Amino acid sequence: MTARRHHYVPQCYLNGFVADRDKPKLFVVDLETRTSFDTSPANVAAERDFHTIDIEGVAPDALENAFSDFETSVDQALKRIVAARSISNGDDRSLVFQLIAVMAAKNPRLRDIFGKMRAQTAKMVMDLATSTPERWAAQVRAAKRDGFLASDSDVSYEQMRAFVESGEYEIVTPTMEHLRVELPTVDKLLPYIADRKWMLLHSPPGASFITSDHPVSLMWSDPAERGHMPPPGFGLTKTQVLFPLSQELAMIGAFEMRDEERDADALVVGNVNGSTFLHCKRQVYGRDCAFPYKLTHNDETRRGDELLSDPGLFGRQAPAPNGPERG
Repeated sequence: MTARRHHYVPQCYLNGFVADRDKPKLFVVDLETRTSFDTSPANVAAERDFHTIDIEGVAPDALENAFSDFETSVDQALKRIVAARSISNGDDRSLVFQLIAVMAAKNPRLRDIFGKMRAQTAKMVMDLATSTPERWAAQVRAAKRDGFLASDSDVSYEQMRAFVESGEYEIVTPTMEHLRVELPTVDKLLPYIADRKWMLLHSPPGASFITSDHPVSLMWSDPAERGHMPPPGFGLTKTQVLFPLSQELAMIGAFEMRDEERDADALVVGNVNGSTFLHCKRQVYGRDCAFPYKLTHNDETRRGDELLSDPGLFGRQAPAPNGPERG
């Protein structure tokens, strides 16, 4: 049977944030519906046909199956890291870097941005192509000559111009076009992730890290610059990458830091969770509703079950999406 439901955040990673792996459940806060609920990792961070390919002679779910093989290796690496509470093992560290690069390059937020940019460009081209009867006639001749239009095709300038001006159409970027851009981007990002120095934070008892549907958070190292300047790129200095590894562990990477492992207190965990929340697309995931978080408008650390009633939450301005440049 062809797999159709594809996770853009792997289940093996999400399982690191559940209370019981034998009966895995996540506490979910959904900003779009303004609800919270418990559900299985299988039910979140997934879209239909997200990895489906359209290549003659290749199974549509071939890429999804390839990612499944990769995720099996990642699953074992994450379990070893959590057991050791360390990322000192080079092979396991390398797999985590690959996981970060994959999720940074391939996610719904960037697809949204990329699709809107392509649609805007296409509409500009269509407007230009139908700007005059002469220009449209030249476009038709060229399309027929190159085999894009049947020789007996007869769409008048008036018909086409009216269609373009109506705006009653949708321009959709095919999944294959997204993947054509995303997969090479993974290789381009990987050196900028591996070359950073990484601090591993250990959570204290009773204060767990959360993750989200966009778990790789790229930000300026200086908090004063966050939200006031364009989103940084992964290759820029004076930037930090935040990546929750599990409910017990979180990683922060920067070029100017040194590799170290540090015990975090509940306030640090709350600040990390606040950053994770600010960079989510729609949902955050925790082992239960008791996780600490702290946003800039909070006077003190709050609990996860207070997120939706946070007085400053829905008045906030969402941060600009961070991510790699796409060509």
